[in-house]
This record gives sequence, structure tokens and C-alpha cells, in this order.
Amino acid sequence: MKYFLLLIISFLSIGVTHSQTNGELELTLEGCFILAIRNNLDLKQNDMEVEKQKLLSNRAKWHFLPDVGIGITQDYEFGFNIEPSTNTRVNEDFLSNDMYLSASMDVINFSNFSSFKRAKASVKKSAADAKIAKRDLLLTIAQFYLDVMFNDEYLKLLNNQLAESDKQINRLNDALSYGYIAKSELYDAIAEHAIDKKNVELGENSKKRALLNLLYLLNYNVDTDKVVFYDNLFEVDEKALKDKSYYIDKVLANNPIAKSADYAVDITKALIGEVRGRVLPKLSLKYQVESFYVRSLSEDNEDLFPFKTQYRDNKTNSIGATLSIPVFNGLKNSYDVQVAKLDHEKAVMAKQVVNNNLIFEVEKAYQDIGDAIVEYKSSNEVLLSSAESFRTSKLKYEEGKINAFNFAIAKRNLLKSELDVITAKYKWYFNSVKLDLITD
Repeated sequence: MKYFLLLIISFLSIGVTHSQTNGELELTLEGCFILAIRNNLDLKQNDMEVEKQKLLSNRAKWHFLPDVGIGITQDYEFGFNIEPSTNTRVNEDFLSNDMYLSASMDVINFSNFSSFKRAKASVKKSAADAKIAKRDLLLTIAQFYLDVMFNDEYLKLLNNQLAESDKQINRLNDALSYGYIAKSELYDAIAEHAIDKKNVELGENSKKRALLNLLYLLNYNVDTDKVVFYDNLFEVDEKALKDKSYYIDKVLANNPIAKSADYAVDITKALIGEVRGRVLPKLSLKYQVESFYVRSLSEDNEDLFPFKTQYRDNKTNSIGATLSIPVFNGLKNSYDVQVAKLDHEKAVMAKQVVNNNLIFEVEKAYQDIGDAIVEYKSSNEVLLSSAESFRTSKLKYEEGKINAFNFAIAKRNLLKSELDVITAKYKWYFNSVKLDLITD
């Protein structure tokens, strides 16, 4: 394809979406793409979701780090207590302080490993989902933009019809003043002029409505009368279409919908491991350093060891390992594993459905492009005949050999042939853009 839409989109940070001269907004198809991506609130929300999943992934990664804590306690014990130095029960009051530093870490925790895998896959899936939303937006933008361009071209054709009616009315007025024609001929031309004028007004409204739809999608507020479009579209070229298998391979490899389905499979697979990990052995290590100070409130304080000395002499260090093995949890986890497996199987099937739909979407767009090329060629051939028929009918009408009714038929046949040409052209445009967007 000759379109380089995605290349432009990849340079959003340096590209110019539009320019304003004398209060006018100048837009191209690529400019609409860039403007929509910058302004669309749904896309910004999708970007936030990606950042959220990244934070959740980091949180899952932090589960592998040790838990470190510091504690300080102060207790007042009264009545009968254990005297620490003699380990005997006495009726005394004690004041004690305790300080500790502890660290613990899971060395083997299968659930944490699977949770981290699931979090990483969720980040990738959210990014793919954001690309899906962007692709859908661009496809809708292309449809609305081409709708504006189509209505603009159609309006030009309608204005040509109206201009021809004006020309014939002026000619018939002159002929009537010389008595060359009957008044009924002029009235027929005036009636045809009224039809053409109505069609122009409807065409203007249709173009304005299409433009409003586009500006709404761009989230851009500007007077529709100040929007200028530049027809930077390419001519219909059947040689630009590559083999269908080329696009099928690309859509399965690059399309974010396919990637999102792949990541959904990874997420459900990791979830199975996460649920299974709850009943697997878990090994954790722990280290703690602790010291304390005790003072009897019933004894003379001068006989006590100083605070600093007690904390130095009473310091203890400990290191330990804990192996926990779940034995029975009411079969709850067994059912959770079965549910996770079913979700995984559903994700695998959904992936196949997605791939089938993408292949169908490519084949349909490919076929629509082929049909549009055939329609464009045949419509151009018909247009040549219609244009010649109109030229001949116009000469006969001006020579008085045919009436206004027959001339109106020739004029409308010309309009229909011109309309068929631009319809086929914009059908080719849209499906070409669609094929590019879904395969890149």
C-alpha cells in the first residue's frame, strides 16, 4: 500500500497535526489521526490502565524482597512476676524495655512466582488493549474523514448540476424574449433548477453533519465553516495490493487483538500456577537481633546495671527457617484449580476465535478492495459514455431537438455515473486504510 499512516503516527511527538491560518483549521487524514490520539480521553484512560498494571507488576516483584521491621516496647509489670536474674517468682514491680530488628524472606513460594508472571502478562495485555482502542479510533476517524471528503466531492457534482440549470434558464429566458420557445419549456427548466437547488442544500447539510461527527470524534471545537481539508489521498492503484497471504501473516503477527488474546492465555496459565502454589510447600528464612532492659521499681536504682550495659549484654541474635506444608483446606483449592483450568481453556479457544475473525476481516477488506477496483474501472467507462451522452443531449436541447424532460434525464444519468465513480473510489480508500491499520 502507498499509505504511510502508521509511520506518521509513530512520530506523534514531533508531527504537526494541523495548522491555523487566518483562523482556519487545515486538516489532512494523517493530521486527524494525530489530533485524535492527542485529544481522545478514552485513549488517555487506556494509557492510565497500562501505568496501573505496571505498578501492580512492580508490587508483585516486591514480594521477593525481604520484610524488615523494627520494634520497641515498654512494659510495666506489677504484682507477682518472674525476677529475670534469679528466675524466681517475686512480688515486685518491674519496668522493661525491649528493642528488636527482624527480617524475613520467602525463599521458595511457587504462588509468588506465578503471580509475578501473571502481573507481567497483564502489563503486556493492557498495552495491547490500548493499541486496540487506538486502532479502532483511527479506523473510525478514517471513516468519518473519508465521509467528509466524499460529501465534499458529491457537493461539487451537485453544484455543477445547479450551474448547468442556471445556464439553461438564462438561455431559455433569452429565447423566450425572442419568442423562440413556449413558456412551458422555461417552467420545466425552472422546476429542474429547484430540484438541483434542493439537492445542493441537502448536500451542504450532509457535509456539515459529517464534519461535525469528525470534529466530535477529534474532541476539537471549531466553527465548521473554518475547516479546510486537503485531499492528500492517492489515486486508485490495483498494483499497490499485495498477495492476500501477506496480509494474513501480518495480521496474525502484529495485530494487537491477536497479541491481547495471546497474553490472555498467558495470564490464565499463570493463574493456574498461582492457585496450585497455595498448596505447595513454602520455605522462608528469618533473622532477628534483640536486646532488652529491666529495672525493678522495688529495689534501689543504684544497684542496677546501667541501661547501656544491659542492652549490650542482653543482645541476642537468631536465624531460622520455616517450612510450611499445607495438608488439607477443605478441597477449596482443588476446585479453584479446576476453575482456573477452565478459564485457561476458554482463553485458548478465544484466541482461536480471534485469529479466525482477524483472517476473515482481512479477507473481507481484501475482497472489498478488489470489488472497489472493478467498480471504479467500470464506473469510469460508464462515465465516459454518460458524459458523451450528456454533451450530445445538451447540444440537441439547445437546438430545440429534445425537451427539458429528456435533457434532465441525461443530466441525472451523468450525476449518477459521477457518483458511482466517487463511491467506488472512497470504498477503495477506506478498505485500503482499514487493511493497513489491522495488519500493522
